[in-house]
Amino acid sequence: MVWSVLARLPRLLWFSFVPHRSGPYPKLSLQRLVVMLAFWPIFLCYLIITSLCLCLDHLLFPGFKRVTISRPWMVIGIPRSGTTFLHRLLAGDQQHFTTMTLQQLIFAPSIVQRLIGLALSTLDRTLGAPVHTLLVRLQRQLFAGLDGIHSTGLEQPEEDYLGLIPALHCFLLILPFGDPALMRLAYFDRDASAQERDSLMRYYRRLVQRHLYVQKHWHKSEATYLCKNPSFTPLFQTLATAFPDARFIACLRTPDQAVPSQVSSILIGARMFSGSVNKAWWCDNLVAMLRFYYSHLLSNLSDVGPDRHGFVRMEQLAGAPSATVTALYKRFHLPLTEHYRRWLAEEDTQAKAYRSAHHYRGSALGISAQDLCVRFEFVYRDLGYPQPEQFET
Repeated sequence: MVWSVLARLPRLLWFSFVPHRSGPYPKLSLQRLVVMLAFWPIFLCYLIITSLCLCLDHLLFPGFKRVTISRPWMVIGIPRSGTTFLHRLLAGDQQHFTTMTLQQLIFAPSIVQRLIGLALSTLDRTLGAPVHTLLVRLQRQLFAGLDGIHSTGLEQPEEDYLGLIPALHCFLLILPFGDPALMRLAYFDRDASAQERDSLMRYYRRLVQRHLYVQKHWHKSEATYLCKNPSFTPLFQTLATAFPDARFIACLRTPDQAVPSQVSSILIGARMFSGSVNKAWWCDNLVAMLRFYYSHLLSNLSDVGPDRHGFVRMEQLAGAPSATVTALYKRFHLPLTEHYRRWLAEEDTQAKAYRSAHHYRGSALGISAQDLCVRFEFVYRDLGYPQPEQFET
């Protein structure tokens, strides 16, 4: 994997600074030049430190490779369809599940980094937690602008797809680098070679084993692994083969809400890296990607077996989160504790008062109701969603 990463870095460097008229960033704006000049040194330091720590794990904690990953739960589905909400609902059952936080995925994917973090955290608490207090204030300011799109925080459960950044297999890397080849990750089950599948699953398995190793030996937890990754939707067949007892939960939402919401949120991220964004490129590629997501799920997810998959509609989840989770537990034969049942009831109350702060207009994105009806006709037909007559969200 290390040699593969080194071989791909020159291409990413090229797309970072050389504009491509038909690509996601057609001009090298001053904003992009400044952002990428600052981004690359940080990114290279991150890769070096993280890769070194991951290698040290093999020398210092070789036992992590013997950790068994038993019956993991994987929340996949269409982006912007409630995957984050469902993930955090399930993560609230700490007696049954363990999941990775944003802090662990970005700053401590290795056991070495995790233990250094635990030691520093213990020291900080001894001194009255000044560093923790500062970090809480900083992250509130840093992530405040993302609350309407994707509420997060360093200690919040997050997509462990981010843990694949050191392997350059995280789809979100297309935002800083703008390399069109990264779109291939959105069709992984269809386009990846057997060698690529084996290599990525070996890396991902080791990532999960490291987390469970720390949970077992330092937190005395034997909880089941839980993850949430809409970007895992195009590789769920690869995951189902690598984890033959995994449970997959696919979140769904009507295309006339999910598609423009995803395009809008990605464009917000793209504009952070360039003052010149090819909106048509992003729109065309993301719509095609989401069409594959829907098709892949509806055509193939049931093949893993009725006891290994389930579908959740966002409308159902948003309206009755407790009932939705209870149905999933029943489907996968997992008992609900009384404490968790009460916690879910409180989430029901909060869900009724929630209003999204993410606002967008489909027409402004170049997405028409007619185009959606044509390209996603099979979704409206198979899932019974009404087709939009007009498109102003």
